[in-house]
Amino acid sequence: AGAGGGGGAGVSAGGPPVDWVSAMPSILRQVQAGQPAEAQREALVKMHRMTLLVQPDAPVWQRHFEHCLEAVLRSLSHEESTIREEAVGCVKDMLRSHAPRFGAFTEHVLLRLLACGKDAVREVAAAAEEALERLASISDPHRCIAVLVPVMVKEPPPTLQLAISLQSRLVGRFSQLQLLAILPQLLPPLFEAFKNSHADVRKAVVFCLVDMYLVLGEQLTPHLAALSTSQLKLVTIYINKTTKARADRLDAPHL
Repeated sequence: AGAGGGGGAGVSAGGPPVDWVSAMPSILRQVQAGQPAEAQREALVKMHRMTLLVQPDAPVWQRHFEHCLEAVLRSLSHEESTIREEAVGCVKDMLRSHAPRFGAFTEHVLLRLLACGKDAVREVAAAAEEALERLASISDPHRCIAVLVPVMVKEPPPTLQLAISLQSRLVGRFSQLQLLAILPQLLPPLFEAFKNSHADVRKAVVFCLVDMYLVLGEQLTPHLAALSTSQLKLVTIYINKTTKARADRLDAPHL
């Protein structure tokens, strides 16, 4: 493994150090639309290598992080699946290495990755889901929810269940008071999605309501009045299963 030096240089696998600050303008030109696909993929590989090898506080990142991020996000919608796969892998590693820098771009990155989450190539879609989970874990949950609610209102599956699953991951990061305050925004799209013909969507709704219950307890119950008898019964069954499993884990002897 190499590290970024003071001038933004990093170790190149099997070769001399790379001066990334000097190299970056040509790499960014190489990844632009209109360049041959192989040249674009090669540029993305270089950016990915830089993400893995160069320290996050190196000058090249201070100067070019936003340019690199935009180039990689743009590549998520490239017609060549190999380029999309390289781009989404790069985003995942950028999220690991540069979490604090993503704060300025939360909404933009979230929408780009949600679009990538419905990629026809399963590996690309799965990697986008992993990147979304990472983004949700490091971002302001209020800002993420503000993006996800409109997506849940207008997008069909598979984006719909992906948005609901992300919301499930976020609700545990709110206090009871915070979550109660935003229930009027969260619940109507969830209840609408509960009527969806896709079983995966309905299952995601149930899990999301269970996660809300784990934060709010019985304070959630009055807000579920809009559900049908069968829907409420299903949610109650899963709440009981989940709370029992939690209690069993707490009661289990520690070896």
